[in-house]
Amino acid sequence: MSVWAIVPFKGAKNAKRRLSPQLSADVRSRLALAMLNDVLQALVDAKSVDGILLTSRAPEAKRIAEQWGVSLYRDQAHTLVDALTDANEKVKRDLNATTSIIVPGDVPLITGSDVDHVLHYHAHVTIVPDSHKIGTNALVCTPPNAFPLVFDGRSYHPHVEAATRLGLQVRSVQSDAFAIDVDTADDLLLVHSSSKSSLTRKLLINDPELATLVAELRQSHQVHAIEVSSVQENVD
Repeated sequence: MSVWAIVPFKGAKNAKRRLSPQLSADVRSRLALAMLNDVLQALVDAKSVDGILLTSRAPEAKRIAEQWGVSLYRDQAHTLVDALTDANEKVKRDLNATTSIIVPGDVPLITGSDVDHVLHYHAHVTIVPDSHKIGTNALVCTPPNAFPLVFDGRSYHPHVEAATRLGLQVRSVQSDAFAIDVDTADDLLLVHSSSKSSLTRKLLINDPELATLVAELRQSHQVHAIEVSSVQENVD
C-alpha cells in the first residue's frame, strides 16, 4: 500500500476569517502558517505516509513545499471539493498512490503517531470526525477518490452515507488530536491548554495579541464556571 497525504492550503492572506472579530489579519496569517507547519511536521514524522502533496495556489506555497521537501500541486479548481478531487486523481495517476489521506491544515495537535494510528485501522474508507461528529478532520480512501467528497463543514455523516451506498467498508476512528480544528477562539484555548509542544502553541504564548485573547478567554470561562456553580448551589 502506497499512502500519500493531501493537505489543502488556501493561503495565509485573509485566513481564518471567523476569528476576524478577535484577531487582526496579520496575526491570523501567522496562525494559519504555524498550524500548517505543525500538520506538515506530523505527516513527515508519520511512518505510514510515503509522500505528501500540498495542494495550494497561494504564493507562499512553493517556499513551504521546498522547506518541508514535499510535493506541490497548484490546482485550478474553484472549490475545495474539486481541488481535493483533482489532488486525489494526481496522487493516484502520477504518483502511484493506492491510498490517500486528506488532512486539513488547521489540526495543529496531531503528531506522526496520531496519523499512524488512523492508518493502522484503515481498510477501504476511514473517517476521523471533529469533536462534534459533524465535520471530517481526516479522510482515508483506498483507492483515492473511492467515493464523492463533500467537505462543507458538515461532511462527516454525508461521507459515511456516500461510501456506504457504494458498498465500501467504512470505519470511524476517534482521535482527540484530530478532533480539534481551529475555527473559533475557544479552539485556540484548547490548543493553548494542550501539553503538546507545537509552533501554534508557541505562537499563542508569545504573540501579544494572541496571548491577550487567550487570557481574556480564560477569565471569561472562569467567571462562567463560578456563575454556574453559584446557580447550582442555590438550586440545591
